[in-house]
Amino acid sequence: MKVLLAYSSKTKNTKKVAEAIYNEIKNLVDVTLLDIKKQRTKLQEQYDLYILGAWTDKTTANKKMQDFIDNQEIKNKKVALFLTCGVPREHYHADDSINNYIAFMEERGNDVIKTFVCQGKIDPKVLIVFKILSWKDPNFIHKVTPDLVDMMKQSKTHPDQKDLYDAGICFKELLETELF
Repeated sequence: MKVLLAYSSKTKNTKKVAEAIYNEIKNLVDVTLLDIKKQRTKLQEQYDLYILGAWTDKTTANKKMQDFIDNQEIKNKKVALFLTCGVPREHYHADDSINNYIAFMEERGNDVIKTFVCQGKIDPKVLIVFKILSWKDPNFIHKVTPDLVDMMKQSKTHPDQKDLYDAGICFKELLETELF
C-alpha cells in the first residue's frame, strides 16, 4: 500500500503532528512524508491513501493546502484528514473546521475515511489582529475576552506528547484495522 502523508505547516504545529503520524505508520506501509511547500510540480505517483494535514484558517484547511489538493488533482481518492487548531478538540470551532475540510474534500469526490483534530499553539499575532479588528468593528466575532486570552495561554503547550501520541495511534489503527 502506498500512502502520501502531506502537510502544510505555518508554526510547526502541523509538521510535528505529521511527523508523529509518520513515525507510527512508516513500518506498516510505503509512506511518503511531504511538506507541501517543497512540492512545486505535479506528483508523478498515485497513492492508495492520501493523509492530508493542514492548519486551520477561517474554519477550514488553510489556502495552501486547498491549492495543493486542487493543483495535485486529488479527486475521487481515499483520504484521511488532520487539522491543527488553536482550540481544544472539543470546541465548536474545531468541529466546524474539520467539517468544512471534509466538505471541501467531498466536493471533489473524495472518500474521507478518517479525521483527527489536534490543538496547536496559537500564533501570537492572531491576538493582535483580533484586538485591531475588535476595535474597528464592535460586532467582530472574536472579541478579546478573558476566556480567549486563557485559551491562548493553554494552547502554548500544544501539541503536547499526548496529542502527538493520539495522532499517531489514530492513523496507525486506521491502517491496521480498516485497510488490511
